[in-house]
Amino acid sequence: MASGQLATSPITAAHRRQFREEGYFILERAISDEHLGIIADSCSHLIDLMHYEMDRLGTDHIHISHRGQRYHIAKKYDQAPRLDEFVFSDLMAEICRATIGDTAYLFYDQYVVKSAEKGIKFSWHQDSGYLGFSHRPYVTCWCAVDDMTLENGTAFVMPFSTIGIRSLVEHIRDPETGDKVGYFGKEEGVAAIVPAGSVVVFSSLTFHRSGANTTNKMRRAYVTQYSSEVINDPDTGRPIHLAVPFLKGGEIVYG
Repeated sequence: MASGQLATSPITAAHRRQFREEGYFILERAISDEHLGIIADSCSHLIDLMHYEMDRLGTDHIHISHRGQRYHIAKKYDQAPRLDEFVFSDLMAEICRATIGDTAYLFYDQYVVKSAEKGIKFSWHQDSGYLGFSHRPYVTCWCAVDDMTLENGTAFVMPFSTIGIRSLVEHIRDPETGDKVGYFGKEEGVAAIVPAGSVVVFSSLTFHRSGANTTNKMRRAYVTQYSSEVINDPDTGRPIHLAVPFLKGGEIVYG
């Protein structure tokens, strides 16, 4: 067994097959209580830091974050206490091995938070659509920090067999929200109605969206993305976002 590999993997042959054929799978209650606590505490810490930055800039809107409505706090895995313990955990290693293989880099991480009774929806898109150029698909791990329901704006994924698309398509920027949108059809997709501690795993080519939070509680998700190679900007040749080594030959090399 490789270093850092779980004695019993939560990922089955059926999960692997579903990822290949449909572009996603869901692991319910896969995150340990300890790691879930770290993720929740880190979320509060990073929202406070974002409010400070908004105040400094004199704005209520940074990129696609809107104060008191929706927060997308990106590339801060090393700015919150112990958050990297989860980002580079055995669970994330198992997911990478099952989806992108034995070589993995942390490509991106972000909190996606919808505030109570104000959280706005997020449009259908492929994560690869935010890059806008050809690259090897990476994997996204959408981690439920809270119990997820239709009412609090959970994520929806679109199976490959439903939409009939397995490649990158052109996305259009919504000037009101800053979202990039790649699908305008009527298919509803599959709702991730899951308890806290669950992980929705999907390809960067899988269309997904989320609804508005109509409840009286904040809805928090933490997203990590891993690539099988360093993804470089085609213009500069430098890495886009993060390029933190995680797995080499199936073994954890971070830290």
